[in-house]
Amino acid sequence: MTKTVAILLAARNGERHLSEQLLSIAAQKHTDWQLWVGDDGSTDATRAIVADFGDQVDQPVHVLDGPCQGVAANALALLKQDPLPRDAAVAFCDQDDIWYPHHLSDGLAALEGHAGPALYCARTDIGPDAGIVRTQSPLWPREPSFANALIQSIAGANTMMLNPAAADLARRAATGPVPAYHDWWLYGVVSGAGGQILYDPKPAMLYRQHDENQLGRNRGFAARYARIATIGRGQYRDWVTQNTEALMSAPDVLTAESRELAQAFMALRDRRGLPVLAGWRKLGVHRQSSAETAIMAAAAACGLV
Repeated sequence: MTKTVAILLAARNGERHLSEQLLSIAAQKHTDWQLWVGDDGSTDATRAIVADFGDQVDQPVHVLDGPCQGVAANALALLKQDPLPRDAAVAFCDQDDIWYPHHLSDGLAALEGHAGPALYCARTDIGPDAGIVRTQSPLWPREPSFANALIQSIAGANTMMLNPAAADLARRAATGPVPAYHDWWLYGVVSGAGGQILYDPKPAMLYRQHDENQLGRNRGFAARYARIATIGRGQYRDWVTQNTEALMSAPDVLTAESRELAQAFMALRDRRGLPVLAGWRKLGVHRQSSAETAIMAAAAACGLV
């Protein structure tokens, strides 16, 4: 597999923490990378910070105008850019994290030898600033699967790397509606196509947890309460609808088994009551936690998932 990594950074008004993220990219043990930044209409010094970084490193740094339709649309627009090398691995990047020096090298090592579509993702340390780790993202007990991906993402896009086959698969799939979250959608695309999901239990970076994060950390009582609140408001159902419709808009990407599962799952969402619980059990749709699966199934029976 190629050793070149195309790093895709979706940015918008990121001047507060962007420099630290860029420095952590420059400090990677693996040095054969190029950076592609999609700027979604920043009104601060984001572009100037990236330009200055480009002057300081030997690797190529590109800045493009984003579609200004949200993070997922920005990231997928970068993935589909014609100048992006099609034989490169792809790593997604947030504007405010701090990558550990081993992130790219570990991802490439995990992807090595996979000729078919493969997606690498990893745990993260979580904290407000460099050197301050308050917790870690969950260590998942169950194997990745499409039945899990329909209602849960197991890793943030900021940890995800795609081999060239998976990147090509994602480009072919990204022709319909924009998903709610591109990490959740990418998990569904690759697992639904029969590709490999490679989950690394070793943290790959510091995921900076602060008030400006688009989606908070997936751990602890506060996170669970936040998820329950999104269910009650119908927001979680909207996310599931948006993601699944985006998956099903490219039916040639999914295996026949995955297409049937997605279709049956969506049909089940029009029903209410005990038949929904039986349907979830039959389809095997689940979250990584049995307790959360039970909560979600009960909410689905009420039309909230």
